[in-house]
Amino acid sequence: MFGFLWKGRPMLKRLLCLSLLGQAACSTTANLYPVSGPMSQQSPVPTLVATVDGITGNTGGFSFSMPTGAVCTGKWSSVAPQSASVTTGSLFSQFGSVAGYSTTVGNVPGVNKGQAFATCSDNTRFDVEFFTGSGTANGYGIAKDTNGNVYKMLF
Repeated sequence: MFGFLWKGRPMLKRLLCLSLLGQAACSTTANLYPVSGPMSQQSPVPTLVATVDGITGNTGGFSFSMPTGAVCTGKWSSVAPQSASVTTGSLFSQFGSVAGYSTTVGNVPGVNKGQAFATCSDNTRFDVEFFTGSGTANGYGIAKDTNGNVYKMLF
């Protein structure tokens, strides 16, 4: 009859806490730093902080707020390690030097390439390219919005 109690605490509460802890471990934050465009000219320069979900897999959602209060949501996806390259027309080839990244072409073992896209409540759109280490939620990338801003992204 008292099998649901453990040290005077309901087992349901413990299971709920473990469940919430597990969900919290499946997300991280990504910081977007304006490096070019109108937002980079503001003082102080704002940092956008995105909450990124689904990091234990190869796809998920993310969300953040703009300094204006517009809410942005989107999806991201990455591919398993393979030949990672930067092609003409990619954000890294166009804006890598602006964000302080150099680019190389060829096989890069243990590197996952990903892309993301977000839309905001004020109709701003974001295009994102990033790289992560295999089996990690750490990486870097470049984002560009439809307002002419380019961002260095770290997570």
